[in-house]
Amino acid sequence: MLTPELQQLVVLMIIIGMMIALFKDIAKPVLIFLVANILFLMTGISSSSDMLAGFANEQLLSVLLLLVVSDIIRKSGLLDVVFRSLFPPQLSYRGFLLRKSLVVTTISGFVNNTPLVAILMPYVYEWCRKKNLSPSKVMLPLSYATILGGTLTLIGTSTNLVVNGFVTEAGFKPLAFTDFTPPGIGIACIGVIYLVFIMPRFLPDREGLLENYNQSLREYIVETYISAKSPLIDKTIEQAGLRHLKGLYLAEIIRGEELIPAVGPTEKIMAGDILIFAGETSTIVDLLQSNPGLSVPGSIMKEGKEKANVVECIVSSQSNLIGQTFRESNFRALFNASVVAISRNGERLRGKLGEQVLQQGDLLLLMTGHDFEERSNATNDIFVINRLRDITNFSLKKSLFLGVSIISAFILSALGVLTLFKALLLILCLIGLLKFGRYTDLKNSLDLDLFFVLALSLGFAKAMHNSGLDATIATMIKESALQLNHPVALLFIVYLATNVLSMLVSNKAGVAIMFPVTVSLLKLMNIADPTPYFLAIAFAGSAEFMTPYGYQTNLMVYGPGGYRFADYIRSGWVLSLMCMCVSVSILAAIYHLW
Repeated sequence: MLTPELQQLVVLMIIIGMMIALFKDIAKPVLIFLVANILFLMTGISSSSDMLAGFANEQLLSVLLLLVVSDIIRKSGLLDVVFRSLFPPQLSYRGFLLRKSLVVTTISGFVNNTPLVAILMPYVYEWCRKKNLSPSKVMLPLSYATILGGTLTLIGTSTNLVVNGFVTEAGFKPLAFTDFTPPGIGIACIGVIYLVFIMPRFLPDREGLLENYNQSLREYIVETYISAKSPLIDKTIEQAGLRHLKGLYLAEIIRGEELIPAVGPTEKIMAGDILIFAGETSTIVDLLQSNPGLSVPGSIMKEGKEKANVVECIVSSQSNLIGQTFRESNFRALFNASVVAISRNGERLRGKLGEQVLQQGDLLLLMTGHDFEERSNATNDIFVINRLRDITNFSLKKSLFLGVSIISAFILSALGVLTLFKALLLILCLIGLLKFGRYTDLKNSLDLDLFFVLALSLGFAKAMHNSGLDATIATMIKESALQLNHPVALLFIVYLATNVLSMLVSNKAGVAIMFPVTVSLLKLMNIADPTPYFLAIAFAGSAEFMTPYGYQTNLMVYGPGGYRFADYIRSGWVLSLMCMCVSVSILAAIYHLW
């Protein structure tokens, strides 16, 4: 049996190891959290019941059900009706930002952020195309608006529900549905003002990135193959008409084991050559359509048997494809789609597409089959970003009835008539009765990776408490807090520490580390009402504006917006500071901490 001091050292080392693993993206978060919990279990710091307690936590189960309901809303067409008329081209740039920010912030208080951004990106793209405006001027504000809206209610973001899960697990009174609303309104208001009037001066204007709706915001590479019957065999690059292509250039030729990186105009084309082109989406599509001598390896277009569409998508941060090549993942069979091109962080990749190891945020240009939409909707591996309509068509009457029912259930939950868990169960029953989705669709809407991370994070917090590490850290923080000698100072410390941890690793890990520390700190300082401090953890965990990796929606717009890491720091630090000051000030005023 380890001594208490040794237990604390072990937990601290595991925390540091976990943070490094999350920061360097060594493995999926669910695996990192699982390994940490297993180590806690094997060292005797946690029991099996501690490790498994989170899987029966009602608040975390509510997160799982909320994701299903959000996905049904996304497919029902309810939001599509709103967004189709939301962005007329006559709007000015600031008028567009204002309308988008207000509507998105309001809706994201009740709808999961990730599918909301996935729905909105095509409409934002279309408006940019009509205004000849770079998407880099509008995509990041879209992500920030959903984050701001998530602070409005208990269900606005999974982070709020996770914190509430910690609260109930620790034996405190659960946070109410509207506890988040007063400070959330303040955060949303100051945030919208920032998005419309201040943030545009920090946003880059990547000119030339948008020529038409299907254009990529990064340089794509596309792999083409010279078959044995190609009419281009024995022709030079110049004779084949492959020089001076508009928006496209021949980057290299792979000939067996030989790589020809600087292709001259007199280089002859041979059977079996793989030609790697780099350039813009529209010119890549034109090249493949107008040049019968080139073919795409593994294309679904075989002998004209199937009509295909070209779509652009992004690899999600929770994708099972990450770390695998296209061949290893069996991408074509999985999605009935062949990969035409790939773009990564503005860099031109080298080598064959089939051998590229996929990373989160990669932009893919796909040639898709007839059932691609159904297959892509069944997973969270990729998000399509260039399709005008990506919903299941239900009758308007049924969709409106579903909308009213969902709003009614949430109102009953807010009034305390029903718990959120019961309200979501009733909504799911209604979805089943109205036949809004098949069983397989509902099952595929369950983000089990996220649920496992949340459940295991409760076991992680329990290990910190069992070892006494939370009390030790709390004692260290207490010394600083006592010197400041004010409960508002403690509120700032809790908020700032959570926010920094969320930036370094992720918002889920940040709140998991800070919650037990905060509980111990409140006990040491004899604070009667812990509610404002728990809310501060939730707000700080959500307000992750300075990195693309701390929040899912930030990563989703990273590639499509043509952003760089520095863009997030430049655009997000002021908003992070404003949200901290506003949320702490309002919480202090509401709970009489001044």
